[in-house]
Amino acid sequence: MLAFIHYITLMNILVLWTNGMDNEELADREWWETTLIYQIWPRGFQDSDGDGEGDLKGIISRLDYITDLGIETICLNPIYVSPLIDSGYDVSNYMDVDPLFGNLSDFDNLMREAHNRGLKVILDIIPNHSSHQHKWFQLSAKNVQPYTDYYIWTNGSIDKNGKNIPPNNWISTYNVVNGSAWSWHDGRQQWYYHKFHSSQPDLNLRNENVIKELMDIFDFWLERNVDGFRINAVPYFFEDKALRNESFVGRNAYTFGLPESTALLYTFREHIDNWVSRNNAISKLLIAESYDVSDDNLLAYYGNNTHKGIAPFNFKFITHIRDSSNATYIKHILEKWLKFLPKNTKTNWVLSNHDNSRVASRIGLNRIDGLHMLSLLLPGQAYTYYGEEIAMLDTKILWNSTIDPMGCARGINEYKYFSRDPARTPMQWNSKNSAGFSINKTTYLPIHPNYVNRNVEIQQSRKSSNLKTYKKLAILRKQPVFTDGDYEFASLNNDRVLVLKRSLKNYPVYFIVINLGLRQEKVNLTSIHTNLNNTLNIIVASSNAILVTDTVPQANFILTANAAVVLKTEERQEQTTTKTVITPSICF
Repeated sequence: MLAFIHYITLMNILVLWTNGMDNEELADREWWETTLIYQIWPRGFQDSDGDGEGDLKGIISRLDYITDLGIETICLNPIYVSPLIDSGYDVSNYMDVDPLFGNLSDFDNLMREAHNRGLKVILDIIPNHSSHQHKWFQLSAKNVQPYTDYYIWTNGSIDKNGKNIPPNNWISTYNVVNGSAWSWHDGRQQWYYHKFHSSQPDLNLRNENVIKELMDIFDFWLERNVDGFRINAVPYFFEDKALRNESFVGRNAYTFGLPESTALLYTFREHIDNWVSRNNAISKLLIAESYDVSDDNLLAYYGNNTHKGIAPFNFKFITHIRDSSNATYIKHILEKWLKFLPKNTKTNWVLSNHDNSRVASRIGLNRIDGLHMLSLLLPGQAYTYYGEEIAMLDTKILWNSTIDPMGCARGINEYKYFSRDPARTPMQWNSKNSAGFSINKTTYLPIHPNYVNRNVEIQQSRKSSNLKTYKKLAILRKQPVFTDGDYEFASLNNDRVLVLKRSLKNYPVYFIVINLGLRQEKVNLTSIHTNLNNTLNIIVASSNAILVTDTVPQANFILTANAAVVLKTEERQEQTTTKTVITPSICF
């Protein structure tokens, strides 16, 4: 998208505008392009059988809550059979449900109940690696055909003392201090490669038999009516074939972001699209997980002139925005990504997930509503991590309660800086024992002690709360202005106030106004939009906003510290935006 920046100096106001999208280009879209997605960590959502672990029946029991939130799609993190060394990302059977969560009958029931409520369901799938307990690895370790080369095996070398030495200096992401990405297997008398934990050997994705196995896995779940897939760890799919040493230990030039990984995404997309066509099914939501720092690499995921691709997660809110970020910086990060998107594509917005600190802890409780206004009212998909709607915080986890291998690998002195457990604790439903998550007083991870006053039940009962603000935004985002409209950003009041304008020809104009500062601000919208009504209607206000009326004047209204509002003017926006930039053509 074409972006242009216009600077105006007036009353210490910096205004930065960004042109939006052609409405005509978005008239026809797939269901998943603007869907609102709720990410569920199954172990932490709802326990139905009293074992202190979340499960599928627990999720089913909360589907009405999810529907009432305004959610349209559920994304389930791994539920496959697993030894659970890495919370299910170490899969020992991709075609069954782990007994901890239930069984395939429970899964089928979940799909029926979700679809009956108009909810879609997508699954987290892990093509990069399996568990070392998977039958493929067990047979590969015994050199049984055709599994011999299902994984990456090599001989390495032997030092002068007769000790086996790994084949190169590649490092595991789970122990970057001194942890080799290679483990010795006594049975096969070779090294096997694992970019993650030693219990998660990397699959050899250059082996056509492995690719066929993965396609069969996609088909298995498609035939059980799933609506799409979250594809895990995409940049790690391939490694340097020659196994060359990195130029220095810890570098990932040979194990991260190889072009073959992007090409495999295209293959996945083609296979799933073909399945949809053969079965006369609805299109599927496909999303690629990647923390690649190269925007060019990420944009290649979308596809090219000859191949349809799979959109990457947009993690900018997680990787770039902090509690100290000002309005101009946030505007720059968001518009830079939006303007680089290939023509006729959509993006997505993610504030938190299972691998990172929760947004309320990372950026601040008082800012959560304003951040939801951005993530839910910007163009494209929006992802909400369970509990985010009530502003759940990270939970302090002691060393003896830590289960995340990334934290455990760092030891007692450093685990808390690397463990992902604090963001994976049980959902806080009410003020009863175990926060209504379980009847068991012992849960798989400790519950945040603030559950007695921060939970769903309390926030539902209050006149104003994070939950109620979220629900209003979830309804509002379905309006054509937000699904099909243009966007413009502005930074006001010396970078302390961020404004997002959403507009669409023949529809009202909306302003999302966010005070990022620690003091109240007097906001003048006429400085950036002269053709406004004298007053604007307050459609949604953050739970910390202090307001005495349902309207504000166009000039000089007061917005309290860290508060945010969605304003609407009945003025109809005329279409004036034109596009002159040639953008990459995408097969879509």
